[in-house]
Amino acid sequence: MVELATPSENQAEVILIGCGCPLRGMGWYHAVQMLGNECPSAKLCHVVEPWFLGGGADGPGGPEFAEFQAKTTEEHGVQYHKSLSDVPPKPSSSTKRLALISGRTVDNPRLLSEAISAGCSVVYLEKPGAPTVEQLREMKLEASDANVQICMGYNKNVCKYVRKAREFAAQ
Repeated sequence: MVELATPSENQAEVILIGCGCPLRGMGWYHAVQMLGNECPSAKLCHVVEPWFLGGGADGPGGPEFAEFQAKTTEEHGVQYHKSLSDVPPKPSSSTKRLALISGRTVDNPRLLSEAISAGCSVVYLEKPGAPTVEQLREMKLEASDANVQICMGYNKNVCKYVRKAREFAAQ
């Protein structure tokens, strides 16, 4: 096994919250991008996956997740946790810690609070972010009050605009 994943001086330590099933989950897709160094400023160090490390371990997708976990731990030193409270403290006060929340929409407001408590200074939130606009407003205020940057991602690589851009680029 390689050493535990640790960010370099020019990288953020990333906690992926909600990996999901390999080849199906958006969190998994983000993990693969970071592990493939497609985002050199991000180092995937921790994965928080309550479902597949808990009640879903033996269900559909559980064996695939376990295989992905074993491989990424062995080859990349990624640590896996059932909850954010299990993630160790930041390695140093200068470490930039980013949470990438790709969990169930209903859980996201709580996960944001937990990410802030875990020392994350930036949160990347997968759409739609929260069940209601009011909860999104509350999350924005909570992040602002904690001096935490928050942004929302949207990845739809099959929409007509992306298709047209690809067609144009291919000309």
